[in-house]
Amino acid sequence: MRILKSIENHFYEKILPALGYYLIISIFSTVKMRLFNDLKVRRFLNSGQPVIFTMWHNRLAYPPYGYKKVFKKNNLVAMVSRSKDGRILGSIIQRFGFTPSYGSTSKGGTEAMREMIKLINEEKLDCAITPDGPRGPKYTIQPGVISIAQATGAPIVPLTYDVRWKFRLKSWDGFYVPVPFNYGVVIFADPIFVPSDITDDQKESYLELLQNAMNTICNDAERMLK
Repeated sequence: MRILKSIENHFYEKILPALGYYLIISIFSTVKMRLFNDLKVRRFLNSGQPVIFTMWHNRLAYPPYGYKKVFKKNNLVAMVSRSKDGRILGSIIQRFGFTPSYGSTSKGGTEAMREMIKLINEEKLDCAITPDGPRGPKYTIQPGVISIAQATGAPIVPLTYDVRWKFRLKSWDGFYVPVPFNYGVVIFADPIFVPSDITDDQKESYLELLQNAMNTICNDAERMLK
């Protein structure tokens, strides 16, 4: 039993993450992406201002690859779940040179959020969050990202990607798997700054603002590829 458990752990901790990492690189190295509204993000990153990137859970395959390729940086902390799938994703993120923080923006994520806030404030790391993860509801913002922005002063930058041809897995989020030798778009929304002293009612307004921004760029990406 111990041998079987050891083999299983090796498979999930080493083999699957390696396959996922090389699959992401192999696919996206053949996909031609056009970037939109990225100049403001570049100014933040070039000035050393940390940024909180938000993307939907079903579109998180490209951002690790794109962040490294487009911005030539690796100072990023990404929130991933404590589930088995989350551990695999965390190992993939580490292979890109990034730091995983295990938790969520809804339940059980207090420790992870504190870690992210510390890394943003003290080490000036950028941050990546899927605000509808790890289990949904799909396309619904959870409040943790607003709290992180409050505590750090870092702007929230919603982003999305889409491609002309893709498969969608039969998972809760309909995860995007692009077809190789493809083309697509990456869209950044305007940055959202959240004051540290907002009320609960104002927090709801910022949640709505972020929700609308995410919905808009996703609709724009879909429209561009028709």
